[in-house]
Amino acid sequence: MPPPRDPRYRPFRLALWALYFTVIAVALAVVLTSIVRNLRGPHRPAATGALPTRAALRVCVTELEALHAEQNHRAWRLADEVGEGDAIARWEIWAREWEQRVDDLADRCRLDARDPDPQGFGGREELAQAREAVLQVHRAYRAQVNRFAQEEADLARRAAQALRQAQEAVSRPPERG
Repeated sequence: MPPPRDPRYRPFRLALWALYFTVIAVALAVVLTSIVRNLRGPHRPAATGALPTRAALRVCVTELEALHAEQNHRAWRLADEVGEGDAIARWEIWAREWEQRVDDLADRCRLDARDPDPQGFGGREELAQAREAVLQVHRAYRAQVNRFAQEEADLARRAAQALRQAQEAVSRPPERG
């Protein structure tokens, strides 16, 4: 049986326990804050300036269509490149740059502006909904790429290596004995 604790040190033990729980609480708060900030993404200031004209919104729609087509093309191209060692890393770099271009488009076209359209022709809300739909597709692509990178990328690399070895074997001149 352990000896009884000295009552003279009780205030010190309580202070150490309080310090221990404070350190744990601060560390937990820092981790949770970091997670929330990461999930929210970078802070974007509110859009300022004049609302876009109808012609400017047509340009915005065309740009968004081009960004959507580019992401679909890039996703299909990734399937051809996935056996290469750095294909996933190149995808991630491209994905971040693509997201930044979508954010730039949203800023230029004032898609997140809350003030009503004084010209009365609308279109901004629909364009903002289209942007969200394109971003949902992008998030789905990224989720699939990340899942593949975690679970099956080794299979693709082994297949690419085996195909290279087969190509080399077939391309060699026959050995004469």
